Amino acid sequence: MKQVISLLCFIGILLWVPVLNADVYSWTDQKGIKHFGNQPPADAADVKLLFKEEPHNATADQQRVDTEQKEVNELIKNLQEEEAQQAAEEKRKAMEAARNKKPTEQERADAEKKRLEDKILELENKPLSYFGSQRNKQIRLGYYRYRLQELIQDPHKYFSQPSSFEGNVKEPEP
Repeated sequence: MKQVISLLCFIGILLWVPVLNADVYSWTDQKGIKHFGNQPPADAADVKLLFKEEPHNATADQQRVDTEQKEVNELIKNLQEEEAQQAAEEKRKAMEAARNKKPTEQERADAEKKRLEDKILELENKPLSYFGSQRNKQIRLGYYRYRLQELIQDPHKYFSQPSSFEGNVKEPEP
């Protein structure tokens, strides 16, 4: 029990030392009990100076505060830069994952629908000489319209059974 009390006293002294700003000694009396205080008795054995009193120096204290404030500001700046780098890296990874993500069937269907509609519009605006005849133009446009209708009705079937026929086309002379 005495040891617990001594330990609690020691911890209490350690906590109050900065407030007291005084010399702190530890010593053992004739009965073997350890004591703490700011002045040991003359007959004490085993006296140890735990904390030395430092006189207050306003200039040195202000310099220390300024130095610590600079260190804290630098640490905050470094942490903010590191956080910004991590956020940028996470954003880059998310963008890369989105880019590499396999599109859903609906996304594929929407993109293919747009591609087919653009192709139909492009072919409708081509001159007849591009196709060679009115019949070839109708066949080619009919093919893309048929594929578009097939896509709208059943996208899964459209992608699982692709078609490569595009009709007869006469390429224009360069």
